[in-house]
Amino acid sequence: MILPWLASRARVSEARAEILWREAMLRAEEMTGERSTSCCWGAALATLQELLALERWRPQTLMAWPWLVLQGGIERWSWFCRHWLSPGPPSSRCRAWRLTPASTWR
Repeated sequence: MILPWLASRARVSEARAEILWREAMLRAEEMTGERSTSCCWGAALATLQELLALERWRPQTLMAWPWLVLQGGIERWSWFCRHWLSPGPPSSRCRAWRLTPASTWR
């Protein structure tokens, strides 16, 4: 009874949710080494929720790609700022070079 509710909440079809449930049960049995125990059921439910969260974004990747590109650009800019614009030996030499008069450049 909870599977259709979880599927609708994650915007996944019930058929796909059943497949994910079977996958979650197999993973839980492998992790716990048990079958039909409360520990196994808890692990299966946690795994199912993770799989549903991953599945939620899968069909919408075409709509999400501009945001993913933007996020990647922000991450690269952040890396650039940390490594090249932060104070330290390499960047201080660049700043010193920029502050010297143009007549002394060679």
